[in-house]
Amino acid sequence: MALIGEALISASVQVLCDRITSSEFVDLFRQKKLDEPLLMNLKTTLLTLFVVLNDAEEKQLVNPAVREWLNELKHAVFDAEDLLDEIDTEALRRKLKGEDQTHKLTNKVWNLLPSSRNHFYQSMNVKVQELLQRLENFVQQKIALGLGEVARRKVSHRTPTTSLVHEPCVYGRDEVQENLSKVLLSDDASKDDVSVLTIVGMGGVGKTTLARMLYNNNKVEGHFTLKAWACVSEDYNAFRITKTILESVTSKPCNTTDLNLLQVELREQLRGKKFLFVLDDLWNENYGDWERLQTPFNSGARGSKVIITTRNKNVASLMKNVPIQFLEPLSHQDCWLLLAKHAFGNENYSANSNLEDIGKQIALKCKGLPLAAQTLGGLLRCNIDSEEWNRILNSNIWYLPHGTTDILPSLWLSYHYLPAQLKRCFVYCSLFPKDYEFEKEDVVQLWMAEGLVTQVDNGMIMESMARKYFDELLSRSLFQKSRELSFTMHDLIHDLAMFISKGFCLRLEGVESREVKRARHLSYARGRFDVAPRFEPLYEAKCLRTFLPTSLNPYRSYERFFVSKKVLQDLLPSLRCLRVLSLSRYQNVTVLPDSIGNLIHLRYLDLSHTAIERLPGVLCNLYNLQTLILSYCSSLFELPADIRKLINLQKLTLGGCSSLNKLPAGMKELTNLHHLDVSGTKIEEMPVQMGRLKSLRTLTAFVVGKSTGLGIRELKEFPQLRGKLSILKLQNVVDASDALHANMKHKKDLKELKFSWGAEDADDSQKEKDKLTIKFYGGTNFPNWLGDSSFSNIQVMHLSDCSYCWLLPPVGRLPALKELCIKRMKSLRTIGVEFYGRDGAYLTQPFRSLEKLEFMGMPEWEEWVPSGSASGGEYGPDFPRLQELILYVCPKLRGNLPCELPCLKKLTVYGCEVLHDGRATTATTNSVNYKSLEELDIRGGCQTLLSLLETKLLSRLKIENVDVQCLPNCNRLQRLTLLNCPTLSSFPKDGLPTTLTSLTILNCRRLEFLPHEMLAKLTSLDYLGIQSSCDSMRSLPLGIFPKLTTLQILGCENLESFSLIEEEGAVENLSHLNSLQVINCPKMVCFHEGELPFPNLSHFVVIDCENLKSLPERLHTLTALRSLNIWNLPNLESFAEDGGLPPNLRSFIIRNCKRLRALDSVGLQALVYLQIDGSDHVLETLLLPTTLHTLCISDLSTLKSLDGKGLGHLTSLQTLKIYSCPSLQCLPEEGLPPSLSHLSIRCCPTLEERYKNKTGQDWAKISHIPCIEIGEEVII
Repeated sequence: MALIGEALISASVQVLCDRITSSEFVDLFRQKKLDEPLLMNLKTTLLTLFVVLNDAEEKQLVNPAVREWLNELKHAVFDAEDLLDEIDTEALRRKLKGEDQTHKLTNKVWNLLPSSRNHFYQSMNVKVQELLQRLENFVQQKIALGLGEVARRKVSHRTPTTSLVHEPCVYGRDEVQENLSKVLLSDDASKDDVSVLTIVGMGGVGKTTLARMLYNNNKVEGHFTLKAWACVSEDYNAFRITKTILESVTSKPCNTTDLNLLQVELREQLRGKKFLFVLDDLWNENYGDWERLQTPFNSGARGSKVIITTRNKNVASLMKNVPIQFLEPLSHQDCWLLLAKHAFGNENYSANSNLEDIGKQIALKCKGLPLAAQTLGGLLRCNIDSEEWNRILNSNIWYLPHGTTDILPSLWLSYHYLPAQLKRCFVYCSLFPKDYEFEKEDVVQLWMAEGLVTQVDNGMIMESMARKYFDELLSRSLFQKSRELSFTMHDLIHDLAMFISKGFCLRLEGVESREVKRARHLSYARGRFDVAPRFEPLYEAKCLRTFLPTSLNPYRSYERFFVSKKVLQDLLPSLRCLRVLSLSRYQNVTVLPDSIGNLIHLRYLDLSHTAIERLPGVLCNLYNLQTLILSYCSSLFELPADIRKLINLQKLTLGGCSSLNKLPAGMKELTNLHHLDVSGTKIEEMPVQMGRLKSLRTLTAFVVGKSTGLGIRELKEFPQLRGKLSILKLQNVVDASDALHANMKHKKDLKELKFSWGAEDADDSQKEKDKLTIKFYGGTNFPNWLGDSSFSNIQVMHLSDCSYCWLLPPVGRLPALKELCIKRMKSLRTIGVEFYGRDGAYLTQPFRSLEKLEFMGMPEWEEWVPSGSASGGEYGPDFPRLQELILYVCPKLRGNLPCELPCLKKLTVYGCEVLHDGRATTATTNSVNYKSLEELDIRGGCQTLLSLLETKLLSRLKIENVDVQCLPNCNRLQRLTLLNCPTLSSFPKDGLPTTLTSLTILNCRRLEFLPHEMLAKLTSLDYLGIQSSCDSMRSLPLGIFPKLTTLQILGCENLESFSLIEEEGAVENLSHLNSLQVINCPKMVCFHEGELPFPNLSHFVVIDCENLKSLPERLHTLTALRSLNIWNLPNLESFAEDGGLPPNLRSFIIRNCKRLRALDSVGLQALVYLQIDGSDHVLETLLLPTTLHTLCISDLSTLKSLDGKGLGHLTSLQTLKIYSCPSLQCLPEEGLPPSLSHLSIRCCPTLEERYKNKTGQDWAKISHIPCIEIGEEVII
């Protein structure tokens, strides 16, 4: 049994006592002539129990009876909370309805009260009496258990201020870090191009910290082009890991749902680039899984590295190609230094010799684990007192009986000595799965909703107190920062929280109904289809307060989730104690049942990303509601008129509700509202008298109204605004003095400000700090204050669609500005010295911090004047730190680019046909300093920029729509992309550089492909893609490139075949090929005669080759093949007749191969996904393997029936999709496999009618399937 933390009870007892003595509570009893002394007895009993809780927590370590007593008391106190909350809610209801004047009511009026309400009052005494009796039993038992009052531990609520939160202090790892840094910076760390470093050690020894130090090391950072961090954890998922890495290196979401396609895309992104990946906390010992996961990594440049952290030596042995780095526990001295750093901060601990002696003994008990030293140091920091340190040193917790728990005693102590309120908040976070990344504001709202944060008397609002709790848990290392806005818990810390919360905080996965019955808080992993049986155990959970779906994976807009309607209609109404309810991202949530109004305890309701259209009026009877999240409910078109009744509402998020065009007038009554998000809505103006909401801390958008709406001067009523604010429709400001009254200058806590004079939505959802956006400004000059010192903290500035402005503001003066984007300034002709903030006289270095500069859509811009030209003086470079310059569609811009850009790494020029670079008009190349340039992207004209190919560091070149016949020499390129160059006919005479790893050619039809002798020099080529190019090419030679992993041939009209060169090593060269795609090659007749010598080919695609009559022979020899796609091959009649299909094939798609008759499926052992489209006869002859999980059939116009026997043996089938089969009359009479959980039928008129929800004649035959899609309807 888990040990029970007294804080989970004592904090609740304190809250209960406060409630019982509150004036509202006493008044309710007094006015209803209820038993007022009963309340006082209840309070006395609670306090009697309260004083022995500390003793009970100590004695439970050795006395199971005390442990059981605490456990039962915990449930009794929770039940008391629910009862008193119900009474509180009734008092609040009476107050709102004016019933607090009931002492004036006559008995006659009293008798007219609704009987249900009368019954409530009559039963109140009985319930309180029962509760009192239950608690008095505990008082009697405490005497028998020998529990008494003891001195309570001294705890501090002071939040330690320390940089350790963000910059963890590390001791004893200098040598290890130096050794591993040398390996990371060496390109010859192993014989392979990609070296795998493994760090092995026990939990809490600092593996992740060491990996993070290496990952963020400045020298290391500059050594690699790409970096990515993926937390693997015990739940190994190759798709999730690959997707995480791909999205990190591309900095954009990926919609691919197929692992093979994902890996191909990742390989393309990595080609020729030196990368550093960290796979943190790897547990999987399957070598095959590792081989498949790391396949895309092989396309990286030599010197690429993968760091793996693991607790398992066997895992490391499988992965590593450099010696394993075993991470040992710290020495006693280093452990003490780390503990002391956290305990004393920057103070000299030698001044506290007594504490030093005790601290060193405590450090010895940490057994060299940094996590233990760190958390205990945070604990000791709050108790700089020798008595307390001795108490911790001599605590019984160090000597817990073997088998009581696997939790480290040092971590248990860190929890044991937390203040009571922090304990409750910490334990609540056990609801999150391991490695879950949570945001501070989300956790704060949940804590408040659960009543874990108490109101204080010093005026600090509850939300600020919750943030203080969060910061303190962070400072004590019980939370860790994972990225800029996200946090997580170390595995061992999470284990601690799970251990303490056992029995009342549960994850739904794998629990039994007996565990759920008394649970208070529950979370679960949201699935695509959350069917009713999954939630069956919850019908016993009558005390449940939390219903929270979660996910470890980042959400993507294309993902759709569905939940059984029984959850809304049957389950949720039965969970009457709910305080937190989330239905977020369930697409089939379109309405809420009226029973939602019975969830009177509800404080937190999340309906974001659902299809809900309107909220029921009864929702406004949820008087306790604090947080209402409606973000991205794109179908929501109105809010309830009675929203004013939600008097405790503190947070309302409507961001992305694109159908919402007005807020109800009652909004002005929500005087406790702290946060209002209306970004991305269609709201025309703010409600009148909104200035009454003086508690607002964040307001994402303020829409200036016309004569009847809210004017801009109302902004003066919100002095506490912070974060981000967009002020929209500024064209409605009639009197300039109104803008002055808004008093924006004194809103010091605003980090991001946007001014817009247009009619667009406030849909800018970026999270940059200190950002200023100005859109649709109608003046001819920008105000002078844009370069003023009051904007000295601005890091990001966007100026766009200011069509009448002909001068830019002096933004060069802004010392912190890192990113500047200027778009669609239609009247701007010249950028002059005013831009730099010098006005012809030397002031300071302009743009001292600018790293990215972008100009886009500037139709009249002609001249870019450097800052020093007006005065003729010699200054430093105008852009000393600029790393990226983008010029996009500036058709009239003439002259030169800035000559001195010493830090420029990436230059993109598109649609600037008359632009010349500095070299074109100067006598020497030394006058241009682009020495750091690594990537050049030229699109449309600007041929003279090709002279920059001489830059030494240039490794990536993209040329599009450039009129050039012969490509110039480029000796050090790694990636070359040629697009839409119709005049380009030849490569450089000396061929392409041997360093080239990626070559992409698109729409260059006159280009002659390289001759054999030049191709042979491309020994590093990893990717080759040719599309609609090289029309003279009839045959493509294979076996030339020793490192080629991906070959894509698309739209090569005259290509007829592939040929295998007859040279030594040709077959060996093909052993690296992993992906082959041949698409839209109309003259392609055949592949190489004989079998393809591709032993590692995993992805094979052939599409739109109308004359292709056969696929390669002996396909069954391709044992590495996992994915095979053949589409639109009208002359293909058969294949795989000489041995069957590849045995390890997992995904097989056949589409529109009309002549294909028979197909031999012999040997298929691993197929899980099969899709057959427009190939009627294939389904008839193919013996479906029992391993199949998903079967999709579509566009089979002659299919009239399905073979019941053929489907019946598919014991693993989970998903069956039938689309566009108009002749199919019915599903098999024998029924569908019992394993089926998802049936989807679309564009099949007869089937849809026959199996229509509830009304179809055969609906009963499929109604047992958990999730059914019929047409557009989802039944779940």
